[in-house]
Amino acid sequence: MIKHLLHWRIYLACLFLFCCGMIGFALYHQIYAWVMPCLLCVYQRLGVIVIGLLALIGAIRAPKSKVGTAVLGGLIVLASAVTAGVAAWNLLLQYGPREAGAQCASSLPFPIDLNQWPEWVGVLIRPVGDCSQITFTLFGLSVPLWMMLSALAIAVVTAVVTVRRCKALAR
Repeated sequence: MIKHLLHWRIYLACLFLFCCGMIGFALYHQIYAWVMPCLLCVYQRLGVIVIGLLALIGAIRAPKSKVGTAVLGGLIVLASAVTAGVAAWNLLLQYGPREAGAQCASSLPFPIDLNQWPEWVGVLIRPVGDCSQITFTLFGLSVPLWMMLSALAIAVVTAVVTVRRCKALAR
């Protein structure tokens, strides 16, 4: 049982570090390469932050019951699925047909009033880019595609690890 708890915590700690790396990568390209995020990119960043915070909470205080483990794993899978969905919407705007109804979300109001926050928060999450433009690629793939693949991988691996942990707790 201690072995499975250790694997669970190690996975969550690695997931937290992975999310930190993803946010660090995004901020590096925003600050040093001037690749500005669009509204959907900001939502994807917020999704990664939520996933990372849930993983950190689980790594520090791992649930010791099946229900707690299932809830934490389910929340991570849900956050990953929502993040992948936002990335898919962004991909549709980038690669899909240019339809009049499919607009960039930059025309939507941002739900957080950034004027009430410290200035550095606004610099990090202020959406200024165009969702339909591909401003950066890595190995020929756009950032939303990488985000969708990463979020789906996180969801699948978390589901598998959560099921294994729940089975170990049942014994």
